[in-house]
Amino acid sequence: MKPINIFILDANEIVRRRLQDAVTETTGLNILLSGSSTEHDIRTKIKDAEPDLIVMGIDHHYSEEMRLFNYLRNQHAHLPILVMTPHNRDGATVAITTLKKGAVEFFPKSTTLSGSILTVDFFKERLIPIIKITPRLNRNVLLSQHFVDTAVKKIEPIPDDFFNTSLSRMELLVIAGCLGGVAPLYLLLSSLPKNLPVPIVVVQHMVEIYSKVLAEDLDKYTKLSVKEAEHGEELKAGHVYIAPGDYHTLTYKKDQKIHLTLNHGPKVAGFRPSIDILLKSTAQQFGKRMLTVYLSGGGNDGIEGAKIIDIIGGQIIIQNARTSLLSDIPWKVESYGINEGAYPVERLGHEISKRLV
Repeated sequence: MKPINIFILDANEIVRRRLQDAVTETTGLNILLSGSSTEHDIRTKIKDAEPDLIVMGIDHHYSEEMRLFNYLRNQHAHLPILVMTPHNRDGATVAITTLKKGAVEFFPKSTTLSGSILTVDFFKERLIPIIKITPRLNRNVLLSQHFVDTAVKKIEPIPDDFFNTSLSRMELLVIAGCLGGVAPLYLLLSSLPKNLPVPIVVVQHMVEIYSKVLAEDLDKYTKLSVKEAEHGEELKAGHVYIAPGDYHTLTYKKDQKIHLTLNHGPKVAGFRPSIDILLKSTAQQFGKRMLTVYLSGGGNDGIEGAKIIDIIGGQIIIQNARTSLLSDIPWKVESYGINEGAYPVERLGHEISKRLV
C-alpha cells in the first residue's frame, strides 16, 4: 500500500515533535516536511514534494497561518488539511472558519485550563485515525472552494408558507454528523423556514467550547433559532439545539413537553456527545414520530441508534455519497437497508419538509 505523505506545519516545536512521534510510530505514514512555513516557502515545497495531507496549526484568525490556509485552499484545493488550534474560544472560531472553507477536520492541540500542549497519546488517538482515512475522502467535495459561503447562496430554501399549520407528523428531528458533517449542516439548516413545526437536536462530534461557537455561528445562517443545548431546557418548534461538547445529550418528556438532559457519562465509540446515546433516548420517547438525518461521517457511532430507530418505526434519511466528504456512516446505515433514501445535501431540507407535513 502506498504510504500517506504528510506535511506538518506549526510554529511550536513541541507540537511538531509530538506529532512526529505519533506519526512515525504508525506504519504507512511518512513525514515529508515538519516545520513552520510561510506562503512563499510552501509554494515550492508542495510542488517538489507533492504531499497527500497537510496538518497545520493556526492559533489566531488574523495570522500568517490563516493566510497560508487560505492560499492552500485556493491553489491546492485537492489537498486535505487537518487544522490544529488552541482549546479556547479563539481556537474554536478558527476551527469553525476553516471547516466552512473546506478543512477536513480540526482537533485541539492544547488543554483548556493551562493551555499546555497535549500529549503524544492524545495525538495518536485523535490524529492517526483521521490521517488513515485520507485516501477515502471525496476529492470533489474538497475541490468546492469556500464551500459553505458559496454553496449557501445556491441553496433553494423552503418557502415560509410551506408549513401553514403547527401540526406535524413528526415530533422531533435529529441531525447526526461526524467528519465532514459541519459544512452540510450549514446548508441544511439554511434551507429550512423559521416556522418549522418541530424542534431539531444536532449531534456533531465536537469538543467543548467549539460546539458553542458552532451554534453561535450557525445562528447567523438560518432563519431558525440555534443555540447550544442546556440541561433541563424545554425544546421548542423552530429551534435548533446543538449537543454540547464533552456531554451526552438525551431527551425526556414531562407534561407532554420535550426536555433535554445532559450527562458526562463514558464515551461511546470514542465520542462524547454520542449519536447512539441520543437516538436510544429519543426512540423510547417518540417512536414513529421522529425523523433522523445522517450527514457525512466515519466510525461506528450512530449505527446502533439507527437500528433501534428502524425497529420502532422512525424514519431515517441520509446524505448521499456524492455530496459527503466521508460517506462511511451513511453507507453503513444504507447497507443495513434501514434508511428511506439518500439525497444530495442541497435536497435534504426539501425531503425533511415533505416528511413533516
